[in-house]
Amino acid sequence: MISITKIYKSITKYLKLGKENSYIPKFGCGNCGFEGMLHRHGYYSRNVITKYNTYRIQILRIKCPACNKTYSLLPSFLIPYYQYSFDFIFNCLYNVYVLKQSYSTIINKVRKLNYNSNLNDAHITNFKKRYKNNLHIIKLFFACYDNFYYDMNNTSEAAVIEKIKNFIQIKDDFNYTYFMKMPKYFFAKI
Repeated sequence: MISITKIYKSITKYLKLGKENSYIPKFGCGNCGFEGMLHRHGYYSRNVITKYNTYRIQILRIKCPACNKTYSLLPSFLIPYYQYSFDFIFNCLYNVYVLKQSYSTIINKVRKLNYNSNLNDAHITNFKKRYKNNLHIIKLFFACYDNFYYDMNNTSEAAVIEKIKNFIQIKDDFNYTYFMKMPKYFFAKI
């Protein structure tokens, strides 16, 4: 099972600290109802692709002592099951919907900044498809906030992207907050 955790570190600082990263202890098991603290249970490696570089980072696993269910604590700059970081995917979507840039323009921009990136049309198409499939849930998320409830009838993809951008600027960590409030993580397969 995956749990997104809030870590106020950049990817490079997270990478530098490695297994020394400090995590907020996780209490309670969603599987069996155990209310105590879950214990560290090792690490696994994972790739992260950002706008500027590609990294291999360590992800902490924790385990419930009652039922032995394990959880992965993903830092909030990651989206489950995606190698591309949250910021990377968000910037692609922003470029597509708000700036109305072509796929080739976005890909060329990314390749100039990160020559290791293999971003292609299929990736951007996948990002768009996943975003559109989750759009109704993302709009529901914003209904929880009075200062983001404005313009709820505007169902355009660009309007919701702008709300996410404003949320990041005003409230901070969209990916973590979304995970904590909604039944599924951001960009979940529906």
